[in-house]
Amino acid sequence: MSVQVDRKAFEIFVDEERFQSDKRPWFGQVPERLGRDYKFAVMGDRCGMQIKGVFEKGLAVLKDLKPDFVLFVGDLIEGYWNDKAEAIEEWNEIDAKIQETGLPFYPTIGNHDFGTQAVVDAWGERKGHEYYAFRLGDELYLFVNTEDPFDPLPDEFRVLVKRITEKVHEDPEHAADHLRDFYGEIMAGLTPEQLKEMGKITMKIGDRQLAFFEKVLADNADAKHTFVTMHRPGWKTEDPAFAKLEQMLKGREYTIFSGHLHSMEYTKQDNRRYIQLGRTGAAPHGTGRGDENLVLWVTVEDGMPSFRVLHLDGVGDIEHYPPVQHR
Repeated sequence: MSVQVDRKAFEIFVDEERFQSDKRPWFGQVPERLGRDYKFAVMGDRCGMQIKGVFEKGLAVLKDLKPDFVLFVGDLIEGYWNDKAEAIEEWNEIDAKIQETGLPFYPTIGNHDFGTQAVVDAWGERKGHEYYAFRLGDELYLFVNTEDPFDPLPDEFRVLVKRITEKVHEDPEHAADHLRDFYGEIMAGLTPEQLKEMGKITMKIGDRQLAFFEKVLADNADAKHTFVTMHRPGWKTEDPAFAKLEQMLKGREYTIFSGHLHSMEYTKQDNRRYIQLGRTGAAPHGTGRGDENLVLWVTVEDGMPSFRVLHLDGVGDIEHYPPVQHR
């Protein structure tokens, strides 16, 4: 079911039986022979009506800060295409920007990356594997696909998403207004029961994927800390598959990173931490500090993580600070 590379320092696991592909969704590789202490970054959603240039700014900041690797919580492209060529064009653009940084970059699938059959086909052609894991020293990293299988949107809703997305691209300063119009159009056509259902967070993790992670966890029972990256925040759902995954994690120290809702939240409960990433380029869903563009900086020391939130909107270019004449 899995392939191993260098058990002593770095070992990566993929489901070779399900995905018979030489393509891989990640870029680069974690530096060899890292010490027990290291640092990595986690980036939030780029898309979901992206504000152009913000994700690129995040990449530039991280290139300067030089984390040992980067995790990504999903939604790298706008997606929702019915033409695979459109999705591939989006991947060509963002993949080139990620590769240019030279940073090891480990993504997970978001609903925008995996929302139509054409986009799913594009992922398979370019990325191959939909979920995977790696072991780094005493820590284990899982990358979960919460769109397994993907849930297709009604075509009229998909068309509405694409229309509002284009408005945000053309007029990013009024992104909040366009989103308000978007939600207004949605709610106008729904019954009270449908509105209630719409407010629920759902996800899907297939049985074969669960079996893969069950084996990875069993084979790495000695890991000091387990980091799980997924797009949808499973702890906010009533999904039985997520409950099974947490049962597999029982007794471990673990941290789950998610995205999807474009707002930063942190919850600690006993041996586990839930971190919902804010956005790194996607349109805002609110106006609080957690709704700003940001990246998460993680320092691992002796198997335990600590966290710092870096707000990109507070990072400026030196050219924006001209001298003042004093008399």
